[in-house]
Amino acid sequence: MISAPDPAADEGPLDRRFRPPLHGALALGRARLRATSAGRLGIVAAVAVSVLYGGIIVTLRVEDGPNASFGGTLRTAAGALAWAAAGPMALAAARDRAAADRRDGIEALAAARGLHGASLDGVRALAAMLEVTSIIALPAAVLALTSALLAGALGPGLRLLAISLALTTFASVCGVTLGGLAAASSRAAGPRGRTLFAALILVPWALADLAGHAAWSIPGALDAFLTFAVALAGGSS
Repeated sequence: MISAPDPAADEGPLDRRFRPPLHGALALGRARLRATSAGRLGIVAAVAVSVLYGGIIVTLRVEDGPNASFGGTLRTAAGALAWAAAGPMALAAARDRAAADRRDGIEALAAARGLHGASLDGVRALAAMLEVTSIIALPAAVLALTSALLAGALGPGLRLLAISLALTTFASVCGVTLGGLAAASSRAAGPRGRTLFAALILVPWALADLAGHAAWSIPGALDAFLTFAVALAGGSS
C-alpha cells in the first residue's frame, strides 16, 4: 500500500522558519540582516564596545570603590553603540533587500505562505527596526546590569536599573528611527538605498552642526534624547 506523501518531509530549513508565516518571515529577515557583511560588522562592533566599556566600569569600581559613578559611562557607551553597531546594521537594512530576497528565493517562499507586496515590505521594515534596537539594547542592558551589581549600595543599584530602562527606551527610538529610515531608503532607492540613507543622516547633521544646531539632525536629536533619558533616570550626562 502506497501512503500519501508527507508535505512536511519536503520542507527545508527555510520553510520551517516560515511557520507561522509572519513570525517566521520576521525571524528569517532578522537573520538575513545579521548575516550580511555590514550586519556582522555591527555585531563585532557591539561586542568590542561592550568589552571596552565593561573594562572601564570595572576599573572605575576598583579605583573609586563604592563611590564610583557609572551613569556617564553608560550614556557614552550607548552613544558608541548607536554609531558603531547600529550604524552598520542600519546600512545592511538600507541595501536593496527586495532584490536580495528575490534573488535568493525568499519572495517566492513568502508568497507561498501568503506574504507578498506591502506585507513583505512591512516585515523587512520591522526586521530592520528590531535588529537596530537589539544591537543597542542588549549590550547596553548588560553593561547597566553589571554596573548595578558592582554598585556599593541599594540606592545606586536601583538608579542604575532605571538607567538601564532609559537606555532601552533610547535603543527603541533608534530602532524605529534608523531602522525605519533604512527600510524606506531601501524601498525608495533600491541599489542606491545605502547612499540615500547615508545622505539623509549625514548631510543634515553636517549642515545643522555648521549652523550650531546639531539637535536639528537625526544624530543630534537622538543624542539629545539619550542625554535627557539618562538624566531623567538619575544618571550623569
